[in-house]
Amino acid sequence: MYDRLIKLCLMATLIFVSPAYATTQLPEWFEPFPLSTLENQSARPTPDYQLPLSQITRIQGLLRTQNERRLRGQLIRRTWELASGNTPAQGFHHVRDQLVAQQAEILFECSSRQCGASNLWANQVFGYANLLGVDSSQFYLAAEIATGHVAVYAVRRGNGRVYLHIDYIHDPSSAPSVETVAEEVQRNDLTWQQVFEQQGFVDLSGWAADDPETLSVLLDLLDENLNLKLRVVVHQRVSSGDTGLTESNAMAQQLEYALLEAGVLPERVAVFGIGALAPSVLGDDSQALTLIKLEN
Repeated sequence: MYDRLIKLCLMATLIFVSPAYATTQLPEWFEPFPLSTLENQSARPTPDYQLPLSQITRIQGLLRTQNERRLRGQLIRRTWELASGNTPAQGFHHVRDQLVAQQAEILFECSSRQCGASNLWANQVFGYANLLGVDSSQFYLAAEIATGHVAVYAVRRGNGRVYLHIDYIHDPSSAPSVETVAEEVQRNDLTWQQVFEQQGFVDLSGWAADDPETLSVLLDLLDENLNLKLRVVVHQRVSSGDTGLTESNAMAQQLEYALLEAGVLPERVAVFGIGALAPSVLGDDSQALTLIKLEN
């Protein structure tokens, strides 16, 4: 049982501190449509993504386009339902305006029946049946940005619900690597807050879970971004040479309790203790924290 617990903690450590976490989010400048509800999300590597740059059709059961790009990289998908009273055009132009502000190159865009059949976009392109809507209500664009490509689709279903979908195909080679970010931190070019924003996580060597200053900093961080969901990993080395799981778990529980007592909603924060099972994070220190950003 004890060995199994250690294995689980090691697996959790690999997930939490993995550099791949930083490539499972939309670009940091993106802002969701106001009062929209995130309905579906996923992230996975894609070796061959078909980005349509023309109207789509189906010939002999296969998706056909007159123009397209074949891409590879990390595919991040998000689908939102817009609040009642909003239109597909509003959701679409909300994203389009952000792309233009980022100097994106609009490769193709269409609306209504010029795009083709909505069922093809829903099932063949984006693989999400809830995007099947009224052909005359749909909007689509494909754009190239500094870190990859974006496909945007908005549509109204027959029941009146409006959906906004984004596919972000991220090219890892266009973003700073974890090693590059770490080097910049060592040169004092970046603060830990900036690293947290860029990577989606940050290791804080020497930080203690039971330090009142730590609690204050975490509360400030959560107050500054009300959409932030924070995961905190407590690292602890003990003098006995043991794994330190017992001690770090106790500290994690105390920290989580203090955050909740301060008014943080339970769904916004979780704290885990993994002792000394991540020596690369602890280094020469006896304690450390890893902060991980989950943001809708």
